[in-house]
Amino acid sequence: MKIIYKIIPIGLLVLTFFTNYSYSATGAADVYKVTMRKVELCTSSSGVSSCEGAVVVGSGDKVVDIASVNAGAAAASYGDSTLLPLGETYTHMRVTIDRKFTIKNSTAIAAGSNATACRTVATTDEMYGSASESSGKYTHKPVIANDQTAAEMNVYLINDKYTQCTALTCSGVGGFNLDQTLNYAQGTGSSTFQTQHADGSTENDHVLIYELSSPYTVALISPQIDISFGTSAAVGANEANELCQIWAEEPVVTVSIK
Repeated sequence: MKIIYKIIPIGLLVLTFFTNYSYSATGAADVYKVTMRKVELCTSSSGVSSCEGAVVVGSGDKVVDIASVNAGAAAASYGDSTLLPLGETYTHMRVTIDRKFTIKNSTAIAAGSNATACRTVATTDEMYGSASESSGKYTHKPVIANDQTAAEMNVYLINDKYTQCTALTCSGVGGFNLDQTLNYAQGTGSSTFQTQHADGSTENDHVLIYELSSPYTVALISPQIDISFGTSAAVGANEANELCQIWAEEPVVTVSIK
């Protein structure tokens, strides 16, 4: 049985995926591309490294735009749950994704008194100053100017010590702040647990644990796995030195098997 993905717009939750700012705001994602790497079902879980009785139901890189109305068709072929052992009960799903996201928001986000019209723009190496997108993607958080024409932007899940850019080129006196701390939320969003990325990490994977809406016991009838996404608050923005910092917020995710 193929995994079926449905897009459900949900605007009631503002989630903290990996942000920790004193002031921030969120907005709807017009584009939210994520690379799925592996999906497993677990009989229990107590953390990202714990997926008891793990059964892989999907593997291999697949880019899915979960903000698209066509996401269900695009993701429907990812995985096969027909090999689940009869009579086993599953309570959690472990999802491995890439740390790179491609997002776009056409409706401006008011992130502060000066950053009043934050929109995504195309990512460039110049945003990273002395680094580049490839070398600084996990260590730097760039800034962009206000009120730009929206375009698809690459953003990344950065390490727990990072350089906060405060100038468009992330260089010069006052152009950046070193050794900023970041904590990845545990249990406050849709996910129960997610990976923490230590200072200096170059690991490309990010793992999330989701609790099923209700336990599922494998029966003779092949199951249908429904994963619903809500992206109405999936783009985050923060003011930094009268400029905009933008990131991907955790989408609302609901997992059910029946």
